[in-house]
Amino acid sequence: MAKKSKSSLRTRRAEQIAQKKKKRRMYYIFAGIGAVVIIALFAVIRQANAPSLEDVKLPETIESPPDADGKNWGPEDAPVVIEEYSDFQ
Repeated sequence: MAKKSKSSLRTRRAEQIAQKKKKRRMYYIFAGIGAVVIIALFAVIRQANAPSLEDVKLPETIESPPDADGKNWGPEDAPVVIEEYSDFQ
């Protein structure tokens, strides 16, 4: 009779372990599905709030003045002078 009770105890314990594994697997599946749903909602909301091409304002083209020689552009008495130094080695 002792063998039967040990066998049934082992069987019940194995069933409990299997149920825990099944629950854990279901938690992982639901967490994965939840993550996919959240990412999809984020993408849909972001796309819905994106400006359309009609709403985008493009800057007017800036043409160089006729007196620009390539080195300076703007008034001669400008308070800022930009100098660029570069070394390609």
